[in-house]
Amino acid sequence: MAMPASAASRQSTATGGSRSRLLFAGERLSARVSWYAPGQRMQRHTHDCHQLSLLLLGTLGEQTPQHEVRLATSAVGLKPAGLVHANDYGPSGALILGINLPTSFDLKRGLGIEEGWQWREQPASTVLARGGTTLAQLLTDDLPAMQAEAGLWELLATMVTAGRRPAGTPPRWLALACERLREEPVSLAALAAEQGLHPVYFTRAFARWIGCTPSAFRMRAQLQRALPLLAAGHSLATAAYQAGFADQAHLSRVTRQHSGLTPARLAALLRE
Repeated sequence: MAMPASAASRQSTATGGSRSRLLFAGERLSARVSWYAPGQRMQRHTHDCHQLSLLLLGTLGEQTPQHEVRLATSAVGLKPAGLVHANDYGPSGALILGINLPTSFDLKRGLGIEEGWQWREQPASTVLARGGTTLAQLLTDDLPAMQAEAGLWELLATMVTAGRRPAGTPPRWLALACERLREEPVSLAALAAEQGLHPVYFTRAFARWIGCTPSAFRMRAQLQRALPLLAAGHSLATAAYQAGFADQAHLSRVTRQHSGLTPARLAALLRE
């Protein structure tokens, strides 16, 4: 029997700085939201189910015998059952919405996923919007189980059709620009001038490679600076100020845009 996302049925766990909440459990899939603290590491391990993850907020490093990825933007990931991997969560920590499928589920036939596909960066804005909406819905106490499961299947369909990066090697100036945006809210004109590029070319190339505009990346970076503060119990006003937002209302708008939740609800989720 499917388990609806109700206060009575949710299960929460906390281990080594991480917090995890079971949002839905059915016969064909389950969903969990997890918060990993800044600097947290997970040693090599495996899962006894297929796991598809949406990195909503934060930073993530993952190592497998074949690949190593370092993520600072939203991304969709797949870990087939039995895949050996290790994780670290960088300076911002990470908020991840995970969907688990049983080992009997045929990933290629059911979702069109080719073997070896693991993390896909720059998912389209529709993926993030649907992910945030789904998380908000699953946290609703009276959401019917049938509606919760339907929403998760729709999210999965959106996740596996997310866009890919352009072919080739990204330009060197891109990494420098991203680092600057992560450190401070520098203006687009100033950033383009630093790299010797026209603002229009800079914006279009940035969006092609990163999957969002420089201003959206900057807002996400500010929100990632606010995450550890919210998780540590700082007030919304303090988190907004220290993360570089104009005010608490600005933090609220960006938080809703990226996670589907209000800052107060997100803070409560991180501390539960």
